[in-house]
Amino acid sequence: MIKNKEKIIRGSIMATIFIAMIIVQGMAERQANQVVFMLAMISIFSLYLRNLWATLFVIWTVFLYAFFKFSCGNVYLTNILFGAMLYLFTKNCFKKEHINLYLTTFLWFVFVNIAYGVVQLIGFDFIFHTYRWDGVMSVRSINAFTGFMGAQSILGMLLALSVPILASRGSKSGWVCAIMMLFPLYICTTALCLIAGIVGLLFILFFRARKTIFFIVLAILMMFGLFYVKKVDNLGTERFPQWHKSLSDYMIHPITGWGLDSFANVAPHKDFKYSQTVAKTEKYKKDGVVYENITSIVWWDNPHNLIITILYEFGFIGFVIVFMYHRSMLFKFLRSSKTNNTIALAGFAALFVLLSMGHFPIHLARLSPIIICGYALLEVNLG
Repeated sequence: MIKNKEKIIRGSIMATIFIAMIIVQGMAERQANQVVFMLAMISIFSLYLRNLWATLFVIWTVFLYAFFKFSCGNVYLTNILFGAMLYLFTKNCFKKEHINLYLTTFLWFVFVNIAYGVVQLIGFDFIFHTYRWDGVMSVRSINAFTGFMGAQSILGMLLALSVPILASRGSKSGWVCAIMMLFPLYICTTALCLIAGIVGLLFILFFRARKTIFFIVLAILMMFGLFYVKKVDNLGTERFPQWHKSLSDYMIHPITGWGLDSFANVAPHKDFKYSQTVAKTEKYKKDGVVYENITSIVWWDNPHNLIITILYEFGFIGFVIVFMYHRSMLFKFLRSSKTNNTIALAGFAALFVLLSMGHFPIHLARLSPIIICGYALLEVNLG
């Protein structure tokens, strides 16, 4: 297997000799050579990721960037490259005995965010300012419980991801902290994050507690979750029409999708975006100036659903690659010995998928390094 891999890499390196022969219509030769060289290096780098599906995903990303004539996806291309680098570095530098160090550091980061969130709640936030949308412009409002994440939903995702790690530490204090994490999740008023925290707790309970205790706690947490969704923050359905429209448009290009970073942007092959809200104001005053007949549009910048994102921007082939990656990880987990770190990281990955059904954590630089390292460490732990 290693010898075949080395043959492929040697062949790829020799193929770079012929870059000068590649001509891209409508692009200057020097620029075309530079772009092709960049894509070739990203593709060769991906061969070192030590995971077939990760390699295929990077190569498919390169293909889509070229297929859509380099017209969209610059940010995606670079971010996926940087993410692949972090993924490879983590797999190379961390052994099983180092995983506890990373998880402990992550939990301290969570604690620091909660501590600063308390500072914000008592009105002493000196770093961030939040804004609310009044239909025409953003207006500064009192800051909320966001920690260093800048938004309640992002802090909620961070807290939810910490629950299975806390609960799997094998100590009573870990369980107490995991249960107590539901309180700051409650304050974040983001229903999906609270539900994810509950699921994370139940995930660890399933493997560590007697089934009688598991079902008792399941019933209690389900009632708590239902109360929260009904009385505090419901699972909004405002995105359902947008999801339906996005999937309908996806079917126009089912194999390749619309291209990298195409959902929120226009490109030569896509001249439309999706409006979230349209607000009309007859008269509006700002800084002493009166504006009349104002129409403002807020555009959807993300479908808030990872499945739709992948289908829309990476097409069916991209979706299959991501699905097969998770399928292979699931089978490895089911065959593994369920150590504390194994179930912690498996729960972490499961919650990321759940949170991605209503948010977009992998698109946020505040969370993506943690998510990428979590997946890489799961692979290290599974062997």
